[in-house]
Amino acid sequence: MRIDRRVIAHFDWNLFWITMLVPLMGLVVLYSAGFDPDAKKVLPQWIPDFLQVRAMLKQVLFIGGGLAVMLFAISLPPSFLSRSAYFIYGACIVLLIAVLLFGTVVNGSRRWLAFGGFNLQPAEPMKFALILALARHFSRKPPGREGYRFLQLITPFLIFLIPMGLIMRQPDLGTALVVGAIGFAMTLFMGIRVKPLVIMISTILLAVYPAWHMLHDYQQRRIMTLLNPESDPLGAGYHITQSKIAVGSGGFMGKGFMQGTQTQLEFLPEHTTDFIFSVLAEEWGFVGCLLVLGVYSLLLYRLLLVVLRSKDVFQALVVFGVTVQIFLHTTINIGMVIGIFPVVGIPLPLFSYGGSSVLSTMFAIGIVLGVAMRRFAFVKS
Repeated sequence: MRIDRRVIAHFDWNLFWITMLVPLMGLVVLYSAGFDPDAKKVLPQWIPDFLQVRAMLKQVLFIGGGLAVMLFAISLPPSFLSRSAYFIYGACIVLLIAVLLFGTVVNGSRRWLAFGGFNLQPAEPMKFALILALARHFSRKPPGREGYRFLQLITPFLIFLIPMGLIMRQPDLGTALVVGAIGFAMTLFMGIRVKPLVIMISTILLAVYPAWHMLHDYQQRRIMTLLNPESDPLGAGYHITQSKIAVGSGGFMGKGFMQGTQTQLEFLPEHTTDFIFSVLAEEWGFVGCLLVLGVYSLLLYRLLLVVLRSKDVFQALVVFGVTVQIFLHTTINIGMVIGIFPVVGIPLPLFSYGGSSVLSTMFAIGIVLGVAMRRFAFVKS
């Protein structure tokens, strides 16, 4: 498959460089979060300090792999994605089932499939597969002038309820809620009549009580701890308490690079993954947090511009779904570390350590870049 030179001329460099700025900033914070001073006692003295930070080095490899999958994604024409949408969705469903049968158990959850030295979390690519499947369905069956009727929503609801249920079984409450929120947002984007919308919202509210009793004990404790973290400071409230201490102690300018006591003394749990924003807040303060949030805002703005400029409904829906996914991950992760959302294990996109998250997010943005640069020309196959 060959791409016309006129297509390349319309490449969205602004979106590309903003996307790359996020993981580069993350590497700086990850260096401090993953630095182990005791490593000097074991490793030879001639090894530079930065080579002792395994998390940062592995993240560099993940980013390199992310660039490769981004380049591959850019080369895929939207017509191919539309034709392959249901196949990709089905393959990810199979992977989710395989996780339940053969997955690796870590901290009581079965979320990963081991392939040699790499662990794949199928729930991450499932998000994009869901976006493709819903975009294909909605673009082929658009709503009427007043929006979708209730019966017309049965199929799209099944499309995102099936992966939600499989992910809940792992259990991974946070990712399951993100999958449901992406599906709901894409449905609203297309339009729903008032009566079906009221029925949907009422059903969700009525499902809260039985859903509560379906949660595991530790998930219930996390939600209750959100209301009163001090009730169990050494148990369920430990993560939130330590995170809020780290964020608050950073103040306006922060304590300085590698000077965060909560991080360096390892009071802060999961400081390279779920709580890396806490490390940022402690060491770089309000100013550093504002800078990172500004970059994320620019990223979301550039993604929304692509939505507005997309050539057809399928492309607009795909880009909108990717935008919603990044927005949800960013909002939930930051809300989690400052104590306004329960701890649900959602990484900060392109910032937190993790191969599955980085690769899937950069692949999705690569698709967006491909959509953006095909606005004025066509792909020759």
